[in-house]
Amino acid sequence: MSDETPLYTEANSQPPLRPGGAVTEVDRSPARVLLVGRVMIVLITVVLLGLVGRVVQLQISPEERLADKVDSQLSTKPLSGRRGTILDRKGRVLATTRIANKLFVDPMLIVDHSSFSEKVGYGLGYDPVDIELALAARPKSRYVVLDRRLDDERTQTLQGLDLPGLATDPFLVRDYPQGQLAGQLIGFVGADGKGLEGLEQLYNKRITATDGRVRYQRDARGRALWVDSGNYQKPKDGENLRLSIDAVIQSFAETSLAEAVEKYNAQAGQIVVIDPNTGEVLALANYPSFDPTYFSTSKPELRRNRVVTDVFEPGSIFKPIIWSAMTQLKAADPNERIDTTTTGVHRTSKGRRLRDAKPHGLITWDEVLIYSSNIGMAIVAERVGAEKLHEAMVRFGFGKPTGSGLPGEVGGVVHPLKKWTHYSVTSIPMGQEVSVTPLQMVRAFSVIANGGVLLTPTVTPVLGPGSELTPPGERVLDQNVADYTRLVLRRQVVEGGGQKANSKLYDLFGKSGTAQLPNFKQGGYYQDRYVSSYIAGAPLDSPRLVVGCFIQQPDKSIGHYGGIVSGPAVMQIMEQSLMYMGVPTNANKDAQDPLRPMVMSR
Repeated sequence: MSDETPLYTEANSQPPLRPGGAVTEVDRSPARVLLVGRVMIVLITVVLLGLVGRVVQLQISPEERLADKVDSQLSTKPLSGRRGTILDRKGRVLATTRIANKLFVDPMLIVDHSSFSEKVGYGLGYDPVDIELALAARPKSRYVVLDRRLDDERTQTLQGLDLPGLATDPFLVRDYPQGQLAGQLIGFVGADGKGLEGLEQLYNKRITATDGRVRYQRDARGRALWVDSGNYQKPKDGENLRLSIDAVIQSFAETSLAEAVEKYNAQAGQIVVIDPNTGEVLALANYPSFDPTYFSTSKPELRRNRVVTDVFEPGSIFKPIIWSAMTQLKAADPNERIDTTTTGVHRTSKGRRLRDAKPHGLITWDEVLIYSSNIGMAIVAERVGAEKLHEAMVRFGFGKPTGSGLPGEVGGVVHPLKKWTHYSVTSIPMGQEVSVTPLQMVRAFSVIANGGVLLTPTVTPVLGPGSELTPPGERVLDQNVADYTRLVLRRQVVEGGGQKANSKLYDLFGKSGTAQLPNFKQGGYYQDRYVSSYIAGAPLDSPRLVVGCFIQQPDKSIGHYGGIVSGPAVMQIMEQSLMYMGVPTNANKDAQDPLRPMVMSR
């Protein structure tokens, strides 16, 4: 055998060794490579499965020593839904939920507090000293609020500022874009988002949103890694609420009311505008007004919806109610003449002395209402008796809430028969010994306007007459009695105490009232404190609106009679509203209107 044996041959496939026995090349056999690859895949798969299993185990049932650390990397974030929007009957927004911003600063990112405070203060209109004090009070905080609710102007200006450490935090707020319009009716929500007064409270459950949530994994820096689809719950917005209120008519009412209260230096006032055919409340105004945006700084008495919470003795505006009821009972003949005396003083069968503002002598039953004769009303009321008078008051809805459902609504006062005295039969027809709310009074007057039916007033819209959604009503007067009363009330506007409410555009029918306030401490009535009221409907032939205005304690030295204080406001609202609604004026009406000749000829 030769001494020069080959180092590497096909027969001897082992590679030569380096000195010391080291292998000089790797075995590249295909079968061996495949085997090694399979082994590595199996090993990697086992490791990955083990990691996944460990993650699952840590999430579902971590060891006690690791539980806190695992939970610290799982976050649940609430997802807020929006509270429902409150709209007027035409879709105008009265209350809504929108995104607002808090302005905050991270003091840890600010190098020079003094310079920063000046830039922010002068740039956004804050006091730099206040900003610097806020930063100094919490130097280690990462979140110092400078403004809990940025206004729109500052939000826009902020976009032009480039200051590290200054940022905004969005959140949902309740917004009232119409300001004080219908403020007492709408109410407001508290800091927790729940309705506290008004419609916000009444319909809180209906318009409250259902919040959602999302659960996600965070990394060590708090950044979201992934969201588990099974832990995502979508928020649900609250239901929108459409009211019967018309923002335009509401504006007419509030403007006229404010003018009347201020002109006569009165304490307060209320106005109600209602559709007598459906019971829909189109406007409900209180003065002084209230802006729900600033509820936290407002006085509680300003937030009260006095249209339904406060009662008063109605005085002569109550006479049409009792007059129509006694007419239905046929207690007086329209053709008879009633002796109200030429002296203006009358003594009842029980010896009570009654007076009229001025003597009327012999007058017809129509003229008793036209001239608002206390004596004439008392004479016929004694014919009727206490029991039937009480029944009439109850049938017209007095003595109990109207059913509107408005928060705080009271039922007024109708004393039970056993508490009536011998004065009651003659006091009730004058609007004494009974207490009513403004809404009750306008509702009752609507019976005369709509042909004799007592409807439940509502602040949510319904469809018109004949609709399945028209609320059921109770017939209180025969149609012919209601129509007849309406004609007499038209004469009261033309000939009696309602002449300041006599419109040239529409034929109003109405009644004034000037009620003395009772003195509960000393008994009797104050001689210089009044509720001056006026209620009217129009148009005469086919009434579309009833408007009631009630002014508390006008300055007597300026004026206190209801026809003078409240009558012009009612006329103004009626004209503006009917024209806005497209109701033809007298100049555009059919000259053959059957009711107008009847009224003018009486």
